[in-house]
Amino acid sequence: FCALNLAAQNQSLDALRDEIRRAEEEIRATNELLAKTKKDKQVTQNQLKLIQNRIRNRKQIIANLEKQTQVINGDIGTKNDTVHAMQNELRKEYADMVYAAYKNYKLNNFLVFLFASKDFNDATRRISYMRRYNRMRQQKAEQIKSVADSLHVQIGELENRKAELTKVRDTRTQEVSSLGKDEKQYQSSLSEINTKSGKLSSEIRKKQSQINKLQQRIQAIIAEEARKNRATPKSAAQEEYIANLSGRFDQNKGLLPYPVRGGVIVDRYGVHPHATQKGLMVNNKGVNIASGSGAEVRAVFEGDITQIVFVQGLNNTVIIRHGNYLTTYSNLASVNVKTGDKVTLNQVIGR
Repeated sequence: FCALNLAAQNQSLDALRDEIRRAEEEIRATNELLAKTKKDKQVTQNQLKLIQNRIRNRKQIIANLEKQTQVINGDIGTKNDTVHAMQNELRKEYADMVYAAYKNYKLNNFLVFLFASKDFNDATRRISYMRRYNRMRQQKAEQIKSVADSLHVQIGELENRKAELTKVRDTRTQEVSSLGKDEKQYQSSLSEINTKSGKLSSEIRKKQSQINKLQQRIQAIIAEEARKNRATPKSAAQEEYIANLSGRFDQNKGLLPYPVRGGVIVDRYGVHPHATQKGLMVNNKGVNIASGSGAEVRAVFEGDITQIVFVQGLNNTVIIRHGNYLTTYSNLASVNVKTGDKVTLNQVIGR
């Protein structure tokens, strides 16, 4: 049970460390994008979102480090219990053995026992018995040594866990310090934007209204694509292909790659407050990813190019069908594919 519990804890720690690595990678990508925008004299909405993203990742790292602390603390508690139990067992067995050895030596019990034999056969049996007793005592001594060795290993592992805990706590302290700096930078940037809030507020709300209309246009294109797909007769082979592709796409939920390598999510899916404007809610129908200009855009799964349209305000938009699923890629400056093409996972479809 103890071994299974430790294995589960190690798996839990590995998962937490993977999450931290992903967050750290996104922070690195965010810093690179922020470095590219430093030449801009004015703070932009995009810069503010990038700083927000960095803060969000820092908080995730800190939360994961706290979870690691809890796991390691629990492991240390378990190992402490194990060490104490083994120490108690070792003391008792060693004390019993020393007492028995002293008693037999002091009273010459073995000699008395042997000379009390009735005859030769009885003496032979008693010698055989003493030999067995000595073997058992030797085995007990080996058991005590085994427990002592195991105890030494457990104490070593306990010390390693304590060192690991100290390292995690130090890292957490550094992350909290970095988080404080990020939050200070965010507040400073937000204040800079708010000094122009009168003019910006109307511009942002106007821009948000345009974005909502663009999203509605995309949704209409997707709905029309779905309607055409339902109306198109399909052979048994096509139906099988669609079902197979849909199933594989479905199984990859949560595992799809970013369409832009080194990109950073600056606006997530769903309804949430605007980054700077109080009282303004954003209903995002997709995921906005910031990247360097000219970055390659890749298909997140294999499929068929069903539409390429130009949407004023979103530039080129590519729609890929993955069986019963569609993915939409907007804001492309250029496109490398054409309608009807089959694409593979991570194939470049534009820039």
